[in-house]
Amino acid sequence: MQTFLKTTTFTAIASLMIGMSASALIIESPIKKELKLIQDMSFATQPTQEPIFNTNAKIGVARLDNGRLIPAPLSELLDWQFLDKRSVVNFEPISPAAVIKNIPEVPMGGRDSDNKLDEIRMTAADLKMDYVLVYGLGKDALWGCFGGKALLETGFQFDENTVSPRAGAKALLVDTYSGKIFGEVTSELIEFGVGDLTDKVDALIKVLISNEGQV
Repeated sequence: MQTFLKTTTFTAIASLMIGMSASALIIESPIKKELKLIQDMSFATQPTQEPIFNTNAKIGVARLDNGRLIPAPLSELLDWQFLDKRSVVNFEPISPAAVIKNIPEVPMGGRDSDNKLDEIRMTAADLKMDYVLVYGLGKDALWGCFGGKALLETGFQFDENTVSPRAGAKALLVDTYSGKIFGEVTSELIEFGVGDLTDKVDALIKVLISNEGQV
């Protein structure tokens, strides 16, 4: 009888412990699931670090005249070729012939497209160019404007506090796909080409690469 009572008592205690464990599992399981969900969400929302500037980039060089792409003069082409040789990135002129397929057909006497900068970017995308270096002189480099258009009308993305000064020559480095402006350089030394402008573009590229290394 005593043995039976001990066995019965042991069985009852065991059953009670099993019941309590089961209850604990029922209570703990949702909590664990919620904690896991929070952890997963926290992991998913961690910001991913992307390069500021692609050092393997191909940069298309586009020369504007009255807002339109033109073949760069020979002296300017030589300046860009010299830059290409000494820079870690690749510079390649965008030919007006390459833009033709991105220009709508306009009937005689009709109104031409007003999205010349977008056409240049689309052409750069066709040519697998990561960035576009668009530059112009004189009327294409006025204060607050570029290529004869106010910055707000260029379709480019830029900081609201950006001040685009008037200059003899002005160049913008733009992301081909997003239109983001990575930087702007200007020069007044344009009498014998754009060598000074290319030097400043070279300095801009080095800054961008340096910033990438700090990401």
